[in-house]
Amino acid sequence: MSRVSAMGRREGLSLWSGETGQSLVEELVAVAIVSLGLVILIAALSTGSMGVRTTTNRVTAENLARSQLELIKDTAYSPDPTAIPYPTVAPVPGYNVTMVVEYWNAPSGPFTSTVLDVGLQKLTVSVSGSKGALMQLEGYKVDR
Repeated sequence: MSRVSAMGRREGLSLWSGETGQSLVEELVAVAIVSLGLVILIAALSTGSMGVRTTTNRVTAENLARSQLELIKDTAYSPDPTAIPYPTVAPVPGYNVTMVVEYWNAPSGPFTSTVLDVGLQKLTVSVSGSKGALMQLEGYKVDR
């Protein structure tokens, strides 16, 4: 039974008639749904940041490789790059740029690593990072 207090309010009844509190199971389900949403959000952010890091590494490696090839193409032809090497780009921390020069084996042979001065060289620039090879570009240097 409800009583009426001195202020004219009823005591003993809930604020809203017919409403009861939530059960423990309902609360646990709500917490589980919110937790699942947070886990999905954190996984998406982690995957996104890994993708950005991978893209940044590839773009940096490609820029380094292209810069190296352009630098060599802007330099005078060297008949023997082992004796007079081509210039190299400034090193970027975390990346390693290597270059291999192969020589055309005239008149119809393939490229070879033996030094031959027939006026055509195949340049292969490789860029690697802390996790291995990232980019490899090829170009040609012609004695003109």
